[in-house]
Amino acid sequence: MSAKLTASSLKKLELLHPDLRKVVIRAAEITAQPFQVIETARTLARQKQLLRRGATRTLRSRHILAPNGLAHAVDVVAMVGGRISWEVPLYHVIADAMRRAATEMGVSVEWGGDWKSFFDGPHFQLPWAAYPGIKAVTDPAPPQPSQAEEATLMPGSKGRAVAALQRDLAALGFPLTDDGDFGPRTRAAVLAWTGQQFGPGKATDIVTAKVRAALDKALRQARRAA
Repeated sequence: MSAKLTASSLKKLELLHPDLRKVVIRAAEITAQPFQVIETARTLARQKQLLRRGATRTLRSRHILAPNGLAHAVDVVAMVGGRISWEVPLYHVIADAMRRAATEMGVSVEWGGDWKSFFDGPHFQLPWAAYPGIKAVTDPAPPQPSQAEEATLMPGSKGRAVAALQRDLAALGFPLTDDGDFGPRTRAAVLAWTGQQFGPGKATDIVTAKVRAALDKALRQARRAA
């Protein structure tokens, strides 16, 4: 067993499928970024609760116990100085270790950070095709986002709105390409620009409606000055 995982994390792994369990333990041994386990098994009732809160987008979760009595997904958190960190780059480091461990163990593992519809960096799961789980569950129609939600972009976001953001930042002098991926370079540019705009103590990597409005204003001013 890995000395890097706490007793609490190891306890949570008891209800995890052994193939994924051994990958997590091995990843904890080899990663440069310490992490701990926060969740494996989950009831359908809890999944419904998370859906109502907007913390998930489906009822068909790999966390829900399968007929074999095991969960097929695990959520982890990056640890920095003994505290939890949600910094996106840290989860890419953890994902690299999970991929390496999975290759060593001959296990196929999927990472939520690779999902195009919803970035879920803490989440790792076994594929449905290779590891059947609960029977299909019909998901309710997703709630329609508000204008403010549609205007909010953050690390992990992808798509045309991110590409437009990247083009706007490039017009203001930041060396970005419009690949539509809110990755580390885009995050650094957003932090730098918001720091310049609002002050160093108010720099943010989340593009809210307020940040978007300020960016649009800066673009108009830059065009008039050109």
